[in-house]
Amino acid sequence: MRPTDIDRSAEPSGERLALDASDPDLRNEHLARYCFAEPLARGRRVLDVGCGEGYGAQRLVGESAAVYGMDNSEQAISRARANCPGVVLVRGDCVKLPFADASLDLVTAFEVIEHLNGWRDLISEAARVLDASGVFVVSTPNRDYYRTTRDDPNPFHVHEFAHEEFHAALMAAFPYCTVFLENHVGAVSISSPSAGKTTAHLETREADPAAAHFFVAVCSMSPLNDLQGLAFLPSDANLLRERELHIAKLREWVAALESRHELVERKMSRELSRWPYRVLRRLRLAPRLPRKW
Repeated sequence: MRPTDIDRSAEPSGERLALDASDPDLRNEHLARYCFAEPLARGRRVLDVGCGEGYGAQRLVGESAAVYGMDNSEQAISRARANCPGVVLVRGDCVKLPFADASLDLVTAFEVIEHLNGWRDLISEAARVLDASGVFVVSTPNRDYYRTTRDDPNPFHVHEFAHEEFHAALMAAFPYCTVFLENHVGAVSISSPSAGKTTAHLETREADPAAAHFFVAVCSMSPLNDLQGLAFLPSDANLLRERELHIAKLREWVAALESRHELVERKMSRELSRWPYRVLRRLRLAPRLPRKW
C-alpha cells in the first residue's frame, strides 16, 4: 500500500492536525503557512491539497473566487464538511488531482509532499491544473535540520528534502521558484486591549537554509512581484509560559525515571546479595551491594 493510499486517523499526531486538540506550537506552525498564502488567494480559484479537516482551506475562503479542499481520508473530509461550509470538499489522490487542465489559480500543499512515493507527480499535477498565471505554494520539513534533532526517522515520511534538492525539483516544473524559510522564533509583544493597531519591528537576520525548520516554496510560470515573508504572532503565543509548561513536563518525566531507577537498583541489590562475595568482586559488582550486606 502506498502512503498516498493510507487513510490516516484524524487524531492529532503532527502528521494530521486536529485544530482543537493539538499542541499550540504545532497548531500555529500550520496556521502560519495559510496566513502566508492568503494574499495569493485573493480573487483566485484555490485548491488546498491534503486539506485534512479543512481549517486552512477555510481561512483562504475570504476574498477567493472559490476554494476546494482535497484529501485522501474520508474521515478527514467528513469532519471538514461539518466545519467548513465555504469550502468545496473532494476526496482524491495527491498524485492524480481530479481537476481539469488550467482550471485553478492557486494550489497549496502544506506538509504533504514528503509523504508521497510519487512526489514528482504532485509537482507536475500542480503545474498541469494551474493556468498560465497560477501559483503553487508547497511546504516541507528541512531534512538536514531534522536529521540532527531526531534519533529516528519519521515513519510517515517517504522522502525528505534538503534545500537545494527541493528547489531543483520545483524548478524542473516551474520556471520561477522562491523558497522561503519557516522557523520558530522568539518574540516580545507589547499590546493593550484599548490600543489600536500593533506595529511589527523585524530585525534583519541572515537566512540560513541549512538551519531552517521548514521550507515554503512559491512557484509560478510567470514572474511574481512583491513576494513578502511573514511574521506570524498568534493570539495564544506566550513563549515563557510555554517554556515553563515544557520544563514542568520534563521534571515529571525525570522524577518518574528516577523513581524507576531507584526501584531497579533495589531489586538488583537484593539479587546480588544472594551471590558469594568473591564472585561479585571478580565481576566488579561488589560496589552495587547494600552497605549492610
